[in-house]
Amino acid sequence: MADWSRLPYDIIHKVAAYLEAIEDFHAFSAVCHSWRSVYLAKQWHPSHQVPLLMLSGIVNSSFKRFFSLYTNKVYNSELLETCDRRCLGTSSGWLLTVGSDLKIHLFNPFTHVHRGLPPTSSLDVYFGATLDWYHIIDKAVVIKKPNKEELLVFVIYGYLKQLAFCRPGYSSWKSVSASYSGFTDVKCLKDQIFALHDMGTLVAIDINDLGPPKVKSIALPLNRWTWEESFLVESSGSLWMIYKCQLGASVGKRPIKSIIFFAWTFDFNEERWVELPDLGNHAIFLDDSNCCMSVFEPERLNCKSNSIYFVSTKLGKLGYGDRRVYCDVGVYDMTSQIVEPFCCVLDIAQCCSCPVWVMPSLH
Repeated sequence: MADWSRLPYDIIHKVAAYLEAIEDFHAFSAVCHSWRSVYLAKQWHPSHQVPLLMLSGIVNSSFKRFFSLYTNKVYNSELLETCDRRCLGTSSGWLLTVGSDLKIHLFNPFTHVHRGLPPTSSLDVYFGATLDWYHIIDKAVVIKKPNKEELLVFVIYGYLKQLAFCRPGYSSWKSVSASYSGFTDVKCLKDQIFALHDMGTLVAIDINDLGPPKVKSIALPLNRWTWEESFLVESSGSLWMIYKCQLGASVGKRPIKSIIFFAWTFDFNEERWVELPDLGNHAIFLDDSNCCMSVFEPERLNCKSNSIYFVSTKLGKLGYGDRRVYCDVGVYDMTSQIVEPFCCVLDIAQCCSCPVWVMPSLH
């Protein structure tokens, strides 16, 4: 029988380089001590990844469940740092967690690294009305600028959907002027920060000054007023906008909803949105916590191109310990406009977090 532990380190490293999914890399690390050393050194840089769906968290439980589209399996992981905390997913591998202690942290569920952020009490709530700790932050975005190690963290918060940012180590959040509100998303493209606000106006955010962030309008919103949610996504160097429209109907007392998605790419030369007929060889993954990401050639990891994998949640605000999540998950085909289910393990139960996408990262 071969002794796999005696393989030279460089050979083990080459074996790891062929693995495309973090699920395989975890299995790889369990072979023996020498193989695990490659895992612990984080020497794994896959060219493609698809996110895992972190399922609803149960109150007083430190265990989280992750659904893999690649293997069609659910994995359990004990994450003490997320116990009884709301978790918001990001496309950078980090979770943003918020607790009843008003503290906010960044936490990587794959490396267990965490970083402290300013508390929710330092957010400038213009409207004056305060939300409880669970609901004050609506969405979160973590950005790592190209060729830079620093992280930028943006949150959309409060009744007016204000925008604030910080870096790890800041003592308080820096808010965009309250004259700008209704933010729905933030993305970084080519070292520039863009955001959507006020029914779809595209703006650039300048945070290079020592003072408050500056906002510059780039493009007016499209004349579409019925769409509920808009998302920005960086896709192969282009800035895309995804709109989700829920068309409501009812049968008796039972509400029935159909979901339609539309996609645009931004033409920076003409400063206007151009509708996309399809997504090409890309798949989009999005959820209500603002985790929206594009994956190229997803078939390599058991997903479909020209499709949108979405998670929509409705959270009953019944007080902590008595929240229930109502989830709608599916994969939307842009050509046929048909929605199919992709996950059958979502529970309607007492919870402290809604399902969110998390892109695996060991860095």
